[in-house]
Amino acid sequence: MPHDSNRIGITKKPAPTILPRRATDRTAGVQPQTPFGQILTASLRQLNNDDVKKIDPMQANPPPREKPLSSPGENAEKSFRDILKVVLKHEGRGYVKLDAMRESSKMGILQSTARENGYAGDIRNLTSADAEKIYSKIWQKSGAAKLPYPLNMIHFDTYVNSPAAARKILAKSGGNADAYLDMRGQRYQRLATMRPEKYARYLKGWMNRISHLKHMATDAYAGTQDVRPGKKIVPYRV
Repeated sequence: MPHDSNRIGITKKPAPTILPRRATDRTAGVQPQTPFGQILTASLRQLNNDDVKKIDPMQANPPPREKPLSSPGENAEKSFRDILKVVLKHEGRGYVKLDAMRESSKMGILQSTARENGYAGDIRNLTSADAEKIYSKIWQKSGAAKLPYPLNMIHFDTYVNSPAAARKILAKSGGNADAYLDMRGQRYQRLATMRPEKYARYLKGWMNRISHLKHMATDAYAGTQDVRPGKKIVPYRV
């Protein structure tokens, strides 16, 4: 995502510091503020507005939000390992005897998927190091390595769940992370409606997984864009 950058130049003497005006000042001709100035002004407006209503306790003390993972400029290896932690949080690290009524799995990796990616042992003996090697190959196959954060996280997590669906959704979404997650949710809803005996039991977990990804993507956008009260966050497109 684009980042604001400061122009570099040489001046004879530093420009005077101008403090942001109070929210009640409506003086004409105020020069446009920098993104940092806009954020600071918004904060002061909330503190200085005498007519502001009492803040709800939940708003005053919101639950802690997870820190966004890798930014687009960080190296690919760190991005993969950070995003793998998210996938493993969704998939779990335990052994499942009959995963999705198909076959055994561990750490979200089916026995057949492990074999396809070079693992010859019994899936129940899979180690964390083995799982990372397999997921690293899947990361490259999925195309997530070529996508920016947080789209790479969203796509990789979807690909692990269903490679064919992930490829179709990525193409249809046009690289829009919000559209991608919406289409993924719609797919789960269709599966649960069409085959309730097989998929209805998984719907809640699937939707929670999407909700968690949306939460992290929103944090990533908020951390790299101009954030003002009431400003709509525009999804990053590739």
